[in-house]
Formats: sequence, C-alpha cells, structure tokens
Amino acid sequence: FGNDTFNKGRIMNAAFREALKLFDSHCVCFHDVDLVPEDDRNMYSCTEQPKHMSIGIDKFQYILPYDGLVGGVLMFKTDQFVLVNGYSNMYWGWGAEDDDMTTRILSHGLRIYRPPSNIARYKMVKHDGRKSSEVSVRMKLLRSAAKRSKLEGLNNAQYKLVSTHIEKLFTHFIVDIGHP
Repeated sequence: FGNDTFNKGRIMNAAFREALKLFDSHCVCFHDVDLVPEDDRNMYSCTEQPKHMSIGIDKFQYILPYDGLVGGVLMFKTDQFVLVNGYSNMYWGWGAEDDDMTTRILSHGLRIYRPPSNIARYKMVKHDGRKSSEVSVRMKLLRSAAKRSKLEGLNNAQYKLVSTHIEKLFTHFIVDIGHP
C-alpha cells in the first residue's frame, strides 16, 4: 500500500499471518514476483527442510551467486516458518533480508535443501531495480540476525490489512506496512 520504502520481510510476515486466517496450510511458498519457473520438474511442495527453489536464474547465468542465498523462491513447512519467527521486519529498502533468513534457518537447527540446479531454473522478468538500503545498516543487522530471530519477526510484524481480494487461483492482500 502506498509508495514508501519497501520492506519485504514485513510484507511476507503479513501475508503469512493473513493467509493462515483463511487457509489451513502446512506448506508455504515465498516467491518473488519477477521469477518465472522454466522446468515443471521443480516441484512446488515442501520437503523435510526449508527448500530454496531458485538455484539458477538467467540473470546470474544459472549459477548460485553464493552458498547462503535463499532469495527468490523459498518454501517452508508452516511450523518451520513459525519456528524461525518468519522474516526480520528491520530491513527497509532492497537487500539482506534473505541473508538474515538464512541465519534464522541455520541457527534453529534446520538445513537448506536445494533441488538439482539443472531443474531449479528461473527466468527473471526485466524491471527497474529497487533502492538499496544502506550497506552499513544491513551489515550491522546481519551480525545480530541469530540473536534477533527470537525477538523480532513474525511475532511482532506491524501492519494494517487494507483489503483482501479472493480469486480462483490466488488471494491478493493489500497491507499498509508503515514507514521506516
């Protein structure tokens, strides 16, 4: 809602909470809207561990840029997402919220599963990049990610539900996440 600075973590936490009010789901998928799957064998289903599905993206020549990356398409069993306390709400602007999630996953004794890289492939729709958050702020937050995961995230995401549009194939929530 609005045109203020983006906060992916707060939006994901809000969507998770609102979706659970409407649907009894044991598996959730957090999917960047600019990624289109290329291979039908990349199954949208939960595994025993959180699953990072977007290993190869055309923008990066189908090579995972670094081992800890979980951005793009990430699936959880619902109880695992609750266990890690969702995404951090502290990252305003683009960058590092997914790296924070990696720390949350690993610090709670979970592992990251990845399908084979020849199957987990996506095309990225061309778009203008978002404004990056300040590097020093991102790095400071990342250093405290494991400790903060118990204190902030899903448990204290602040937002206001503006509207809900239920369609056949999707539900669209519009949320006001406030300001930085």
